[in-house]
Amino acid sequence: MSALLALVLLAAESFAIDYGQVFRDHADDIMVAEPGVLHQELPGPVILERRGKRFHAEDQSGWGPAGCAIDRLFVAGAAVTACPDMFSPEQRDRVASQLIRGVQFFALNTVPQMSETAATEAMLGELARRRDRLSLLCVPGEPELAFAAHIAEDQSIARFGKIFAAPRLPVLEPCR
Repeated sequence: MSALLALVLLAAESFAIDYGQVFRDHADDIMVAEPGVLHQELPGPVILERRGKRFHAEDQSGWGPAGCAIDRLFVAGAAVTACPDMFSPEQRDRVASQLIRGVQFFALNTVPQMSETAATEAMLGELARRRDRLSLLCVPGEPELAFAAHIAEDQSIARFGKIFAAPRLPVLEPCR
C-alpha cells in the first residue's frame, strides 16, 4: 500500500458526523423552520439545522457538547504524549482514560457509528497530528501542559462524566 493511500484511509476514519445521513435517518422529524431551512430536534437535546448544503448542529444538553469535550481531550492527550515526563503516571493514566472514554462515546453516538478498531486507529492518528501541530516545548508554563494537568483533576473527570453520561450526537457547538 502506498503512503498516500494509507493517509487517505486514515483520514477516512476520522472523527466526523455524516449530517446528511442524520437527516435521512430522522426524516419524519424534519420541520421547516423557514423557507430553505430544515430543522431537527434530536435526543440529547441536539438541534440540527440544514440550510442548502450547510449544516449547523448545537448541543443543548446543559453540560456542553461532547464533540468539544473530545476535541479538548485530544489537546490534553497530545500534551501528555509529547511531554510524558512533565506528568505523573497517575496524571498520564487519567488523561488517557478520559480520552479513551470520549473516543468510545463518539464512536457509539456518531453517524454512522464507528467500530472499536476504526475509533482506535482514528484516535492514534489524531493524537499524532495534534502532537505535531502543537510543537510543544516540554517546559513548565506551557498552557497545553497546564491544561492537561487540569484534565487529570477529580473535578474535570467528574465534569467529563456528566458530559458523556447521556447518549447524543457528539457535536462541537457551542464550544466555550
